[in-house]
Amino acid sequence: MTKYLIVFLTTIFSILPSETIHVPDEYSTIQSGINASVNGDTILVDPGVYQENINFNGRNVVVTSLYQIENDTLMIGSTLIDGQLGGSVVTFESGENDGAVLQGFTVQNGSGNDKDPDGNGSYYTYGGGIYCQNSAPVIKDCIIHNNVGNGGGGGGIFCFDASPVFYNCTITENETDDVGGGLYARDGSSPEFYQCSFSNNVADFGGGCYLKSESTPIMESVYFNGNSATNSGGGIVLKDDANLQANTLFVVDNDAEGLGGGLYVNNANPELSYILIADNSASSGGGAYFRNPSYPSLTNATIVNNTADLYGDGIYMRDDVEVTVLNSILWSNNEAQIYFRSTGNSVALNISYSAIEYGQDGIIDNDNGDLNWGEGNIEDEPLFCNSPGGNYYIRENSPCVDGGENGELIGCFPDGCGPVNVGPVWYVDLNGDDANDGSPESPFATIERAINTAVDGDTIRLNPGTYTETINFMDKALVLESRAYETENYSLITETIFTSGPMGGTALSLQGSSNNNATIKGITFKNGSYTNGGGILLQNCSPTLIDLVVMDNTSEMGGGIYLDQSDAVLQGLTIKGNGANYGGGVYVYEGSPIFENVLFEENIAYWGGGIYFENADPIIDNSVIRNNDAFIEGGGMYQTGGIATIHMTAFENNHGFDYGGAIVGSQATIEIDYVTFAGNVSGAGSVLTLSNSAVDIENSILWGNEGDLFYFPSTAGITAFGISYTNIENGLDGLMENPSIILTLGSGLIDLDPGFCSPENSDYTLNDESPCWTASSIGGFIGSYDGTCTSLYTSFEKIMPCEFFLGQNYPNPFNPKTVIEFGLDKDGNYSLQIFNVKGQWIKTLETGFGLRGVYLTNWDATDHSGNIVPSGIYLYRLVTEDAAHSGRMFFIK
Repeated sequence: MTKYLIVFLTTIFSILPSETIHVPDEYSTIQSGINASVNGDTILVDPGVYQENINFNGRNVVVTSLYQIENDTLMIGSTLIDGQLGGSVVTFESGENDGAVLQGFTVQNGSGNDKDPDGNGSYYTYGGGIYCQNSAPVIKDCIIHNNVGNGGGGGGIFCFDASPVFYNCTITENETDDVGGGLYARDGSSPEFYQCSFSNNVADFGGGCYLKSESTPIMESVYFNGNSATNSGGGIVLKDDANLQANTLFVVDNDAEGLGGGLYVNNANPELSYILIADNSASSGGGAYFRNPSYPSLTNATIVNNTADLYGDGIYMRDDVEVTVLNSILWSNNEAQIYFRSTGNSVALNISYSAIEYGQDGIIDNDNGDLNWGEGNIEDEPLFCNSPGGNYYIRENSPCVDGGENGELIGCFPDGCGPVNVGPVWYVDLNGDDANDGSPESPFATIERAINTAVDGDTIRLNPGTYTETINFMDKALVLESRAYETENYSLITETIFTSGPMGGTALSLQGSSNNNATIKGITFKNGSYTNGGGILLQNCSPTLIDLVVMDNTSEMGGGIYLDQSDAVLQGLTIKGNGANYGGGVYVYEGSPIFENVLFEENIAYWGGGIYFENADPIIDNSVIRNNDAFIEGGGMYQTGGIATIHMTAFENNHGFDYGGAIVGSQATIEIDYVTFAGNVSGAGSVLTLSNSAVDIENSILWGNEGDLFYFPSTAGITAFGISYTNIENGLDGLMENPSIILTLGSGLIDLDPGFCSPENSDYTLNDESPCWTASSIGGFIGSYDGTCTSLYTSFEKIMPCEFFLGQNYPNPFNPKTVIEFGLDKDGNYSLQIFNVKGQWIKTLETGFGLRGVYLTNWDATDHSGNIVPSGIYLYRLVTEDAAHSGRMFFIK
């Protein structure tokens, strides 16, 4: 610890000689540590809750938590100075300079000092969190939270003839019934703020801050979000020559019941560059309200999506105001981007090289002012990346990229996404907007919108979420897929879901030939419930289905999938845990569908636990049908009528309670080639129950099934049964004399232990010594597996990187959803959690055992109870058994 303190003091403060005072080891309170210090000392405070109100008493000392040493933002939230509503939590009033530093604390529950700073005999309560008079201290990496300044002002901070400097501070959830919920600065105070945020503060005037009286405050990279005023100035109030100099200022989603939702300026001359004023609301002047002799300058401003109940959704101007606007965007502020008051003294607007919606018609001058329409103004759409989602970066082909003066940028954000999307890939997100362009940054809200936009050969990609939409592909050859393939994160298959709506129904229904050319890939269909096809219903259409998961659906016919006169191609599907009366996994009526590399597992029905075919001609190839149950007949498969071709497929551990553990055939033709039947169980015919059918078996293995392999009901007609090059446990005992079959015996029949790798674990691949490796009609293997002891069935391949990392979330700031990418460099336990800036746990996004690889996960700004969190800065932290990474993100509500 001593080594770190030496480095810390030497490199950060460069003050020698000096003393380090430890709290609580040497002094039990922070104040007693300050009282014992001299200029240049450091008071180092361990984590804990310190219930006191501190005063620097003119000492230029550093009071810091362990944050700077540990470089762990959780230290800020775990080192609290709690004023217990007994005055201002921290006071600077004795001429402290920039040698007085407060760093790495949460400052909370202050009620303000009762003071008369201007000496006029009137006492008011100021500065619930921090009171600063005649001083210029430094406040770094602090949270100023839940303080009150009623009856005076400055719920969070008060400044009188003071110019403190704030770095990386969060001023949140403070309030006053007077002025300046987050900050009240007056009488020559010029505070400076760098990388700070004001959020969810409340006041009568100036919800975020109230700056007054002949000063030049500075703000760089500062957020005002979610603040409110019961009168005017939801975000910021500037009054009486409080001439704010701001660069990279974000004033978003603030509201005032009166005037100026984002910004209220009365007799002041601010210079504002690279400022975003968006989504604010007020009675008048939704974005900004300028009055009296004010001369604001707005350069590279984006003023967008603000609303006013009465007048001036974007900007309201009155009474001798002159506003200069350069290289700026005013857009989507209803019809009045800028509004001149119709009565009172006239105003003036100088505007050039700016993008104004409706052009000059977007400026309502009411014949009460001068509009100086300069050069370079355009009314072309700025092409925001995702305006409905609060992303006001512009697209790379926006006219604002280089439309400003001297080819400079118009607006406050550069291009942050590709050009306007023209395909061939279209994106859909449940939180998107159909007014968007379907790009990754600006997705559509509905699949229908994407289909209407797309043309043959295009791809529609769904962001993770649960979809209940009814769709029709409109004769277009389109691919509808999750983002699993694009991101190589195949867990997105199970996170991109179709399900039934609130009234029930199939998860996805496609009807008619207009869907024939569609391909659906990498999506899960679950929890549907319908008469036919709980998960998927295909009627009179033949799309291609690839890498789908169909699970936990129910119906009378086809719990997972119902195909009616369909020649669909199904590749790489997992059909699992579905239930029905007929065809727990799949029911097929007529048609010639192809099932390739499909897993039918743990489905349940009365007839056909895995599959039920009626008058259909299916092909099943390279598939596994296992652990399905039929309470009456056909645990794995039931076929009535039609011709089925089954190749390189395993029937494993299926159960037909009465007949046909693996297969029941009635008036059916079934061609079986390279098939393994193992572990199947039935009251009669553990492998096959056949009536009035024609079945041919070749190159197959029938071994380890429970009970008689075959059952041919004597009253159900004659069955033609051919078999060759097959390994049959106990041979053909009883078949030669059965009057219900016409038996054709071919060559190559054997009765030898096939040498399954691990039948007790349901591994029916062949060991190296198996006699089945050379038993086929061409001298090769028989059965469904051509590999040795590798029977685990997986539908999707994982792509594995080798780096442990936690990426920056995107977009950032965000609303309402953000994406976090991270990588695990080895298999092991991990967690990804969200904390607020006080270090309080908000939500666990991911936890458990993870495989080495890259992952994407989403946060929708909800806490562990599903409630939307307040606006502000949040921390996300990835922890494994060996390492940890943290990141910061900003949620704008």
